[in-house]
Amino acid sequence: MNNTVIKKGNRIVMTAAGLLLIIASILKAHQILTVPILVKGFWESWEFFLIQIPLEFGLGIWLVSGLFRKAAWLVGTLAYLGFIFVTLQKVWIGAETCGCFGQVQVDPRVTLFAIDIPFFLLLLIFRPKGEKLLGSPWPSKHHFLSVAAVTLLIIAIGEPILFFNKPPDKTEKYVVVKPESWQLGQNWNMLDAIDIAGEFSEGISVVFLYHFDCPECREAIPYYKQMCEQLTGNEDSMRIAFVEAPPYGGKDDDIIGDTLCMRGRLDGGKIWYFATPLVVVIENGVLLNWRQEENIPTSLDELLDVLAH
Repeated sequence: MNNTVIKKGNRIVMTAAGLLLIIASILKAHQILTVPILVKGFWESWEFFLIQIPLEFGLGIWLVSGLFRKAAWLVGTLAYLGFIFVTLQKVWIGAETCGCFGQVQVDPRVTLFAIDIPFFLLLLIFRPKGEKLLGSPWPSKHHFLSVAAVTLLIIAIGEPILFFNKPPDKTEKYVVVKPESWQLGQNWNMLDAIDIAGEFSEGISVVFLYHFDCPECREAIPYYKQMCEQLTGNEDSMRIAFVEAPPYGGKDDDIIGDTLCMRGRLDGGKIWYFATPLVVVIENGVLLNWRQEENIPTSLDELLDVLAH
């Protein structure tokens, strides 16, 4: 390819890569302003979003502006290389969405093969030849100052808005479930939202709350099915129920299969935000204990130990 084609291709690719980052940062900003962010480690936390959004937005503006083109190209290429590794990890764990575009759910495999890898390769192919990393020819002062001033102004206004406007924990559309706020010895406040709550009115019940697309739930479910088999003939002393949280999986997404356990669903009229699996132990509708994610019991002995404490 001649230099003219490469230069033109470089402008197109860098502009497209930058616009994609700007769009992604705006969608993430909309997400943290409108829906709760569940903390599953720092890299998916609300705090990290506050750092990521301005950096992503600033890099997007830099790529589009053409300022210090070679330096912008280098940083942008490294960023897309990083995106590849992050998306690969999400493909590996079976995540439903890449999380790149806020509430717009995109399969990580689509993101990896249609966005991250193609943009990384295009940036490598159409690199800015014949330009210094930094140095002359310097951009015009007007161009540099106008881009820098507008970008910094947007970030300076946007960051406090994102910081001080966390969405509420409960609205007509969704509920944030915070087990740490539950009071042991009190009526469990989620019973009214479960379709088989009547089954829990007497005796000890173990409620296993799950999402159909939760990898940790898939790993834990066989243990609870086995516990149900172990309790055969002693259902009056303890019962186990699988309760699916919306959005529900279809026939092909049924991760429970045949089981002796009871099965139910959480009210589909709202979105329920909580980390799964969540195991709740109640007696006559009163909350005795709960465990979440990697802390859930995986054997009958462990479950009995939870009951004892």
